[in-house]
Amino acid sequence: MSICVDNKRKTYYISYQIKMDGGSYKTYNIRNKDWSLSLGKKYMKAIEQEEIEKDSKARKLYIHKNGAITLEQLIDKFIKEQEEIRSIGTSYGKKVKINKYFPMVFDLERDLDYNFKIENIEKYRDLIVSANLKTISKNNLLRYLKEILIFASEREYITYELSNKLQTRLKALTYVNDENEQTEKMKFWTIEEWDKFISSFNRDDKWYYYFKTTYFAGLRIGESIGLKWSDLNQDNCTIYIRRSVENNGKEKMPKNKSSVAPVTLPKEFIKELLEFKVMYCASDDDYMFFANKRTSKTSVRRIMDQHIKISGVSQISPHGLRHSCASRLINAGVSPLIVSKHLRHSSVKETLDTYSHIFPTETEGLVDKIFE
Repeated sequence: MSICVDNKRKTYYISYQIKMDGGSYKTYNIRNKDWSLSLGKKYMKAIEQEEIEKDSKARKLYIHKNGAITLEQLIDKFIKEQEEIRSIGTSYGKKVKINKYFPMVFDLERDLDYNFKIENIEKYRDLIVSANLKTISKNNLLRYLKEILIFASEREYITYELSNKLQTRLKALTYVNDENEQTEKMKFWTIEEWDKFISSFNRDDKWYYYFKTTYFAGLRIGESIGLKWSDLNQDNCTIYIRRSVENNGKEKMPKNKSSVAPVTLPKEFIKELLEFKVMYCASDDDYMFFANKRTSKTSVRRIMDQHIKISGVSQISPHGLRHSCASRLINAGVSPLIVSKHLRHSSVKETLDTYSHIFPTETEGLVDKIFE
């Protein structure tokens, strides 16, 4: 910071620097036509700090002190990472919700010490709990703040202990007496509905093979679009999930580390896939169902909606095929461990948490048989 003289205008001006995220510095100048040289340097020194604070706030800048950052800067860093590791839709959805609800409680221009206090966290939770939202939406908003707290502690902006302490104030809400919300959260098909849907396709239609693979393997939409013939291993009847494809054509890693894994397919269907590959003269480098090109998630949804109407089955999303696969496995008596492995969940706990409302039906009558 320094008081400078503009000899041409015969005025003083204030020059200061801001430390940028990358570690470099950027210089800003504050000018005022009333700061004539007759005021004297002593006067300028007296107003220097106040003018810098006013100018930096107007420019929405933050002067770093001992490595501190504002909550706004932390959120920007968090969203940037989400855009790198999550789908475009997921990261954009988080960004919209965070930008809507966080400013209602937090001062984004202030540092983390100011914002990350127990009273602020509890105030945020109270706001979300009282909001006119579905329980799943409320839990997502609570989870987003937990993710940001974890993100901040991993980068040592706050301590691990503080992060954990604040996270305990963000426990998820239960779905007590909320059956309609649970049904809305996870729609899936019965085996009969699946059979009707897939029967609406011709056997030489690429979409027949696409939807069968997605359903049998319990794939997420980006993973199924990103499959290549090189991922198919006919010897052990598996496809290896290595990538996910966004609408913009960008290939990226699947949802998490556990998602990168092989998935077993029925032997007879493997034969069908190989016949399909010959039929379309596809090479190993081609996307499995879209030779020499890719398709979009929008196209998948459009084709699926068309055949839902044709077959007369209930409306579900492409992700509902993954839930339908899980439901079929669970109702067939497959253990949670195997279901978790097939869906490539990070843990069995994730499987049980996601499908807890399905598993209990499997214990009906079991106790009577064991203790009769």
